[in-house]
Amino acid sequence: MLGRHHLSISVFTVLPFIIPLFFLNTQNVLVYSIALLVAVVVGSLLPDSDCGGKPKLYYDFGIIYDLMIPIQKIVVFLFKLSGIKKRLNLQYEVNHEHRGIMHSPIGILISSLLLTLVVLIFMLIGKFTNLITLSLIFAGLVIGQLLHILEDSCTVSGINWKFPFGTKELKGRICTFEKQEGKVDIRAGLYQNILGGFSFLLLLGFSFKLLDFSPYLIYLGITLIIIALWFFFYSLSKSGNNIWYRDKEKVMTAKRNWNRMQRNLVKNSFGSDHSHHRKKHRRKKKYRNDVDWIMKV
Repeated sequence: MLGRHHLSISVFTVLPFIIPLFFLNTQNVLVYSIALLVAVVVGSLLPDSDCGGKPKLYYDFGIIYDLMIPIQKIVVFLFKLSGIKKRLNLQYEVNHEHRGIMHSPIGILISSLLLTLVVLIFMLIGKFTNLITLSLIFAGLVIGQLLHILEDSCTVSGINWKFPFGTKELKGRICTFEKQEGKVDIRAGLYQNILGGFSFLLLLGFSFKLLDFSPYLIYLGITLIIIALWFFFYSLSKSGNNIWYRDKEKVMTAKRNWNRMQRNLVKNSFGSDHSHHRKKHRRKKKYRNDVDWIMKV
């Protein structure tokens, strides 16, 4: 998938677990939540440091990209050591290839650990050490990277989850390139909007105190819904129906309208000016136009 889809889908997968924390009277919850979310954002882009080009990580987090290049080389070097190679009985040669060791669970674990050690060094230099924050950063990097390869498992290239120890390939039929001229696969954007919509509904539910349940029940419900959604996403990715390929220009227009509709909905839900009938009428008319555009795509 493209970098922007990795970032948005990963964030919207994790965000439902973070939203309830903002409504709990827990000390330092804001700092911890931001640390976890930032780590997930970075982690969602880390595996593509092996692509050989300039991925989204390069443009958005240049310093981290510069760190990931030597980290990737260290990981590859470790697996090339003859003693380790024989002891682990590797079935694949580990090289600097895209969707290789950096797109595997073992590579994710090692790279996350090395990057967290770098963060620890900076913490020690700045005389700021917090084991909880450090643990959340490590967890966020691992979660973000695992979500990255889960998302790539929905594409035609797929992911070998047992690399380099064996073969367990998961692949779908989502094309990140234009399979048909002028047409794009809309499923990645659909996943993003479904997860984003779920996060938005949670935010509304907590803001208006509609979800006044035990935190354990809330998190159990969120976990079950996210798992169910991902089973649905992977099943949907296996479809080869041409219905998922839509005109690129119409998709871009619908996306702009959808984003504008979401911004207007947020303003209506949390804004202070609800008294002017004319403004309400214009907003409703704009919603109808936006929805009409989206339905046409």
